[in-house]
Amino acid sequence: MYESKGSANDRRSVNHLTRLAIHATFGTIDRLPQNVIERIIDVYSEFIPVYIEMVRIKDNHPRDWQPGEFSIDPEIVEDMLHFFSDYQHITRNFTRLNNQVKTLMALDMQSDRRLYGEWVKKIVHGQDEHRLMDSILGQ
Repeated sequence: MYESKGSANDRRSVNHLTRLAIHATFGTIDRLPQNVIERIIDVYSEFIPVYIEMVRIKDNHPRDWQPGEFSIDPEIVEDMLHFFSDYQHITRNFTRLNNQVKTLMALDMQSDRRLYGEWVKKIVHGQDEHRLMDSILGQ
C-alpha cells in the first residue's frame, strides 16, 4: 500500500481527497457490507496518491502541490493504464473495483442474495469477471 512520506497535513489532505473521490464515484457507501467498504477504501487509498502525482506531473505543478478541488479525469486514468507501467496494476484494480461496486449497488440484495453474495466475494477478494464466473459455475 502507498505510504505518504509527506507531512501529517499532506496525508490528511490525501485522505480527504480519497473520501471525496469515493463519494463522487459511488455516493453514500454506508449500506454496503463492511468488508466491501474496507476494500473500496484500500483500493482508493492506493490509487488516489498515484493519481494526484500523475496530475501534478502532467500539469507541471510543484512537488508539494495538492489539488484544491478534486475530480478524477477518465483520460488520465486511461493514460495510467497504458503509459505508467509501474502503476498499471493499481489503476486496473481501481477501474475493476469501480465497475464491480457499481454492479453490486445495482443488485437487489433481497431478491437475489446468492448473486449479491458472489459479487461481494468478488470485490473483497479482487477477482476479475472470469474468475467469478468460474466460481459461480463451480469450475
